[in-house]
Amino acid sequence: MLATACAGLAVLAVPQTAAAAPGDNGDVKIHATTTEFDDQRDEPKVCRFYLAAFNFDTVQKVSWAIDPQPAKQGGAHLAGDITLATGTGHSGPLSLPNGQYKLTWNFEGQSGQAKQKVFKVSCVVISNPPGGTTGGTSGGSTGATTGGADHAPPMVRDVFGNLVPAGGADTGSGSTASMASNSGQIAAGAAIALGAVLLGGRLLRRHGRNRPGSR
Repeated sequence: MLATACAGLAVLAVPQTAAAAPGDNGDVKIHATTTEFDDQRDEPKVCRFYLAAFNFDTVQKVSWAIDPQPAKQGGAHLAGDITLATGTGHSGPLSLPNGQYKLTWNFEGQSGQAKQKVFKVSCVVISNPPGGTTGGTSGGSTGATTGGADHAPPMVRDVFGNLVPAGGADTGSGSTASMASNSGQIAAGAAIALGAVLLGGRLLRRHGRNRPGSR
């Protein structure tokens, strides 16, 4: 009977030993700043963004770092800490120059390697049209937009209360006014070149008529 009881205790102990070690639970997501805190999707292409953590252990401290991918000396770098009081939490709004980055996520109690995630920052700058007003965004990044009311994209408030362009990472493009200006410069250059050719031809014909023996 004693041997049977000991065997039963051993069987009961197996699941407890095999259970995930504290800290190995949970996941981290990349969120555009316009994505709600409780949205658990991952957004691998963003402009202004933040880090969102879900289903971790309670009162767990996380240390994170973001570096260019592939790594390069002198590249942009961000780092910080988050304490997950209920196993869920998020960073503040973040911004980086356009490019590809890797997030490294270390946390108390982890038994394996740090969690990692690769994502892309893609912000598009809108040119300021002639006579327009500059309209920068609060909490912005290297992809801050400029332009007059007729050319700037619609603005929305993100989850942190900042005004940002609507539409996500690739909002905006070169303004129509800017492209029209470039077209005008090209047309003006072509006109000058054509005028020079016509003038040169006229001078050559005049020189030919003035040569001795010419009529």
